[in-house]
Amino acid sequence: MKILSSKTHGIIDYIFVLFLLASPTLFGMEGTLCTITYALGAVHLALTLLTDFEPGLVKVIPFRLHGLS
Repeated sequence: MKILSSKTHGIIDYIFVLFLLASPTLFGMEGTLCTITYALGAVHLALTLLTDFEPGLVKVIPFRLHGLS
């Protein structure tokens, strides 16, 4: 059953990336936790940009594979 369209999914992905990248500042994270949070944000951004769906830019990762992560 499809709850979200792929376009909506992509928009939520970008919002989540912004949240991850802002979290260290918003919540006063330091050290390793801060580094891990920025790394997760960067990896999620790369995954979203490379996915073959409307919001993706390069479109090399199939949407089904994106959904497995």
